[in-house]
Amino acid sequence: MKEQVNVSHKISPVLSQAFREMGQSYELLLKNYALDFAIAKCQKYEAEAALLENKYHCSFSEFKSRIERMENEENFEWEDDLMDWEFATENIKYWKDKIRDLQNVSTG
Repeated sequence: MKEQVNVSHKISPVLSQAFREMGQSYELLLKNYALDFAIAKCQKYEAEAALLENKYHCSFSEFKSRIERMENEENFEWEDDLMDWEFATENIKYWKDKIRDLQNVSTG
């Protein structure tokens, strides 16, 4: 069941008029805002992952394997970078899923 939210009483008359003049519904504007936000987040994490890929000249999975194969060695910089890269990789997937979900939202 689609939940309806009445937010018109919380939006200034100037904004309400602008939305009407643009011919846009609140729901479509919110969808577009959420999409822009999710795309920006995804791009941020993609940039972080690309920096690490360029730094180590390999993919995340290759770098992770390299770290896991290390025996009796510690490289704190590499381990920190691995955690950052893993975080970026997980967030890329998360935000791509959100983008897909938002793109499938019907407004009208």
